Amino acid sequence: MSIRLRLLLSYIAMIFIPILFAIMSALLVALLFRGDVKELRDIYLPPEHHEHLTAKDQLLLDLHRQSVKDSGRFLNPSYLRKVDKQLKKSGAALVMRKERTITYLSSSLKGLDTEDLPSFGTYREADPVERIDHRYVSFKQLDFFFPDNSEGSLFLITDASSLAKFVRSFFPGLFIGLILILIITNGLLTYYVSRSIIRPIRELQRAAKEMKEGNLNVKIEAMSKDELGQLAMGFEEMRVRLKESIELQLAYEENRKELIANISHDLKTPITTIKGYVEGIRDGVANSPDRMERYIQTIHNKAIDLDHMIDELFLYSKLDLQRLPFYFEKFHFDDYVQDFVEELRFDVEEKKVEIVLEIEKNRDYTVLGDREHLKRVITNIVNNSLKYIENENKKLSFHLSALKSHIQLSIKDNGPGIDAKNLPFIFDRFYRADLARGTEKGGSGLGLSIAKRIIEEHHGSIWAESTEGQGTKILFTLKKAGEQDENDFNH
Repeated sequence: MSIRLRLLLSYIAMIFIPILFAIMSALLVALLFRGDVKELRDIYLPPEHHEHLTAKDQLLLDLHRQSVKDSGRFLNPSYLRKVDKQLKKSGAALVMRKERTITYLSSSLKGLDTEDLPSFGTYREADPVERIDHRYVSFKQLDFFFPDNSEGSLFLITDASSLAKFVRSFFPGLFIGLILILIITNGLLTYYVSRSIIRPIRELQRAAKEMKEGNLNVKIEAMSKDELGQLAMGFEEMRVRLKESIELQLAYEENRKELIANISHDLKTPITTIKGYVEGIRDGVANSPDRMERYIQTIHNKAIDLDHMIDELFLYSKLDLQRLPFYFEKFHFDDYVQDFVEELRFDVEEKKVEIVLEIEKNRDYTVLGDREHLKRVITNIVNNSLKYIENENKKLSFHLSALKSHIQLSIKDNGPGIDAKNLPFIFDRFYRADLARGTEKGGSGLGLSIAKRIIEEHHGSIWAESTEGQGTKILFTLKKAGEQDENDFNH
């Protein structure tokens, strides 16, 4: 139930409960003074709104006419018994008094102390419930004069109901009870509505305090499905995202420290070598033209390695910050691979590396990609493979195939392979396969990591398969050009 509906129902209840209380109070007052709930009509409605006279009122009107026309008839016992019989049908009884003497008393009123009846000429605007001789009765009084001018009074007495007796006896308690019910009901409604609002707010305050103090492990439970429950779910989502953001920030900070440490280590090695050879030249260790040439060549090679390492670090940094531009275009990847392999054959001709290319025929190899960055991917994979092939007869095998919505290129070498426990980490930043194969190969440890980032930017995937002693295969996939919009890539 929403808070708006809850407040609305509470507001309605707080309006109608007092109204109901007022109606019940009016009923109690009516029973207290009139003895009959039906008499409310005579109290609150003017005569023109009365639909018809009751039988008792009609009989009283007839008796009044009779008192004016022939009051002496009230001295006739037969006539009085007839009237009393008619009154009994309305639940009333007849009492006739002449002067101070009771001349007729209904049998249903035997034992009634008639001394308590009001005197002649007593005027009442309403017919009250009174206690006469330990009995609660309501009565109507008709005063007239007999033919001899003596005073006569006719009483139509109705025994008050048991409810009227109860109300009259316990009216203070009933009235106080109604007030208590009103207070308790409004108190419970206020408590329920306040509790359903204040309690979740306090929980949110507690959670906000925990979050302010840096504790993001306290889960925020939604206590309801109303607006406050939705707010609690929003707080919980914010807490989770904030926690993930902080954890990610801590991970980035840890990676940054690791990056600095790795960069320092990787740059120190060639710089130390260059420094050592320069000092050798300065101190005259290179005392012959051949040795001098060898020292200078070593310094040159290390400088080239250092420059290449810095380029890869710069490239990886831009990939990591997503600041490396990509220019996607549609092209046939099979033709692209054929051109790359032909160029590679020429480059490794002196190293006596066998290059094999196999392309499945009659397939669609149209992709949407960045030619230059994909060339870096394949180059990094090839260089990584050639670095570790120790066989005299080196071999690289390229295999291009087409799947349902992707193309797949695999590059396999005949090197020593990679241990299964190290295989999942070869695409990690600064991971070196030489940890498993020896440290003499060098390298920045970023080649395959850069390849992975570039393939991911192409919405593809890359992985490795290897068995020790049987070589390593690197595979990657690219989506076919028809599977995505070119505008989704050029960002």
